Amino acid sequence: MTPPPVAPPPGWRAPKGYVPVPVRRRRRWPWLLLLTLVCCCGVPLWWVQPLSTQYPASAALPDRAAGLRLREDERSQATAERLKTEVRQAHLLAEDTFAGVYATDDGKRVTIFGGTGFRLSPEADAEAEMARLSEQYALDPAVPVETGVRGRYERCAVGRADGDAVVVCTSVDHGSLATGVFTRLSLEDSGALLDTLRQQIVTPTQS
Repeated sequence: MTPPPVAPPPGWRAPKGYVPVPVRRRRRWPWLLLLTLVCCCGVPLWWVQPLSTQYPASAALPDRAAGLRLREDERSQATAERLKTEVRQAHLLAEDTFAGVYATDDGKRVTIFGGTGFRLSPEADAEAEMARLSEQYALDPAVPVETGVRGRYERCAVGRADGDAVVVCTSVDHGSLATGVFTRLSLEDSGALLDTLRQQIVTPTQS
């Protein structure tokens, strides 16, 4: 430990011609430079990383996904075309749209639709999508679902369609929006299934 400087005695005067030697202070610029670099470069890179990994993206519906089979009957195809039109009208900046009706042999049905394109605020877009569908499906208040992916936000709510109970979930990130309507599944299972489906439908196309 460095001892404190000794003060001169009272009344002491420096000899004639004495020049005090300034105390050299420790330079702090390396730490300031490092902090500046972190603030100017690290924070933007952390924020931009989800955008670069999620946009751009493409979408394609597989014939089979997560134990579900894509239905290609006339009624299902008409439903898919109607949903793609609704998505296009609701999301004018969407680069592409998709929609399909899946089912299992035991009668479970999943209708999925959405679009690709850049989204600056996916959390707000997820909330807006649930609000858009609220009246159509008589939705209860939506609840957030943890995605485990930075920049991706998911909301689910219980509702009704054609007199049957359904769960509606939407998942939005910086490159795509995917919404599913699920029958005969719990809210938790519906959210998990939407995550699985979107992994097989939406593909980031990084350059």
